Amino acid sequence: MADYFESKQRELALSMSASNVRYRSPQAAFEGKRICDSPEGINGVVAGPNGDGDFHFHHGDKNTQLCWWFTGNTCLSRESYHPNQTGTSATHRRS
Repeated sequence: MADYFESKQRELALSMSASNVRYRSPQAAFEGKRICDSPEGINGVVAGPNGDGDFHFHHGDKNTQLCWWFTGNTCLSRESYHPNQTGTSATHRRS
C-alpha cells in the first residue's frame, strides 16, 4: 500500500510542477517504523464512530463503502494509514 500511495502522491506533485511543487519520498523516514514495526509510525486501520473529517454515518446518511465491514455506526477513520506521533516526529526530523 505504501508504494501505491507514494506513486499517487508523486504523480500529483509532478502534475503540479508548474506551481513549483516538489515531491520528497517519506520512505526513509519510516524505515523501522512501518505498521508492523515496533514502534509503529503509521496507523493501521482505525475505526471511528463519528467525528469531523471521518467517514461516518451522519444524520441518516446511507452506509458508505468505507463502513460496510464495520458493525453498527462504526466506519473507517481518516486516521487510517496516516503517521501517528512517532511517524510525524520521524518525518519532521528528516525535513
